[in-house]
Amino acid sequence: MGDLERGRAKYDEVYGEGAADRLLAALDGWGSDIGRYGVEFNFGEIYSRPGLDLRQRQIASIAALVTLGGVEPQLTGHIKAGLNVGLSPTEIVETIIHCVQYAGFPRTINAINVAKKVFQERGVT
Repeated sequence: MGDLERGRAKYDEVYGEGAADRLLAALDGWGSDIGRYGVEFNFGEIYSRPGLDLRQRQIASIAALVTLGGVEPQLTGHIKAGLNVGLSPTEIVETIIHCVQYAGFPRTINAINVAKKVFQERGVT
């Protein structure tokens, strides 16, 4: 199995059945290469490496995105993926709170608000 096929399978495992097809279709045309690169490299190579399970990878992804700031659409996706792979809302919130010392209060507050929206959409209390 090549990186693209492995990436599609891993992407669907994290985001749900058919998610890779939806992503690639959304980026069809001008963005088609970046969509393919994302699935192929991020999920075919990085997410498929041994050493971390999907829960740990989502904690790392959420922490990195909180620290970057200004990437709320991607943070939304990774919080949803975190729930998909078994992170509890408490683990997600604690990951975000842990980032305050590195990212500062504005980015952390923005991330908490993203999490609250995702939890509300998913009916998580």
